[in-house]
Amino acid sequence: MKIFHVDMNSFFASCEQSMAPELAGKPVIVCGDPDNRAGIVLAASYEAKAFGVKTTMLMHDAKRLCPDAVFVCAHHREYVRISGLVMAILDDFTPVKEQASIDEAYLDMTGTEGLFGDSLHAAGLIQARIHDELAIGCSIGISTNKFLAKMASDMKKPMGITELYESDVPDKLWPLPVSQLYGVGKKTAEKLEGLGIGTVGELAAADVGMLRRVFGEAAAKYLANSAMGLGSDKVDPDEFAENQSIGNEMTYSHDITNIDEARGELLFLSDMVGYRLRKKEFAARCVTIKIKYSDFKVATRSKTSPAPIDSTDAIFAAAEKLFADNWTRRPVRLLGVTVSELSGGEQLSLFDGGGEKVKKSDAVVDSLRERFGYESIERGSLLGRKQKKL
Repeated sequence: MKIFHVDMNSFFASCEQSMAPELAGKPVIVCGDPDNRAGIVLAASYEAKAFGVKTTMLMHDAKRLCPDAVFVCAHHREYVRISGLVMAILDDFTPVKEQASIDEAYLDMTGTEGLFGDSLHAAGLIQARIHDELAIGCSIGISTNKFLAKMASDMKKPMGITELYESDVPDKLWPLPVSQLYGVGKKTAEKLEGLGIGTVGELAAADVGMLRRVFGEAAAKYLANSAMGLGSDKVDPDEFAENQSIGNEMTYSHDITNIDEARGELLFLSDMVGYRLRKKEFAARCVTIKIKYSDFKVATRSKTSPAPIDSTDAIFAAAEKLFADNWTRRPVRLLGVTVSELSGGEQLSLFDGGGEKVKKSDAVVDSLRERFGYESIERGSLLGRKQKKL
């Protein structure tokens, strides 16, 4: 097996530099409102990161660290458009692609040597084409499983190409702090360090029974396997298990305190999710919303029904009700909408969002977006949102 993980470098900031070439080489900070000192950093170019600027940092702290930075409003729909262009380029190198997020994907490059040369040469071709056509940088990890490919792509940024195989694990993976292991969050790292496990090598040598007692069966198995460099080698974008999902979320530079504004954001997110779901010719049984408050507390709520759905109206109806029933009236900094329990076949009426009229409407909108781009059409209730929000 030969698996690549392609990860765009500082994607949102790179998109801004691509759209405005005069920003190339300058420290760029993406935010919601450049004049809002209480806002947060949504993304930073590597030139800004060199000064210590980090995502979610308060704007006034970023300005203090990097006074010469160029602050720009986020253009989320442009990022979605450019992401589509990146994914189209990747499709030219292999039909077996698994998009992991807006700015990363796994590629099964097994057997492509006759077309693109060895792995390093093929990765160079991918990297060069994305950079030449879109002025976007990427890092590429190469391995025999997705976990090691992901770890490899993180090892050299920006514009890095790194090979990492199971035989390299003792020398390249084990010396790393356990916090750098993919899938290990801050709280898990703190628990591991409390157990005297500070490096990946120490995790690899840890007693699995002890890990089970502290973290549970599934997490312990993941931690033990990851420390040994083990992971799935299956890159299959068309195979959806019940726990797989399609979702979009958005971090805001200001507090959302008005339910009407929240509804508008949920509709925008539901529209993107519905489009992606129908494009893959799937329907979903479960709708989940994610709410992150300004104090960084996170809440997720879900609604499930036996009848599958794929319409934007149905997804939004479920998301809107979940939000209305569960919002604590505290200021919101992030909203997300995700659908899961995916299956093929036609949708049935659910959440009052089914019906032939809705299906035809979605089909027309999807057709126009396929032909002219995602941003070529939007719902009337969202007109003006871009100018007001971004």
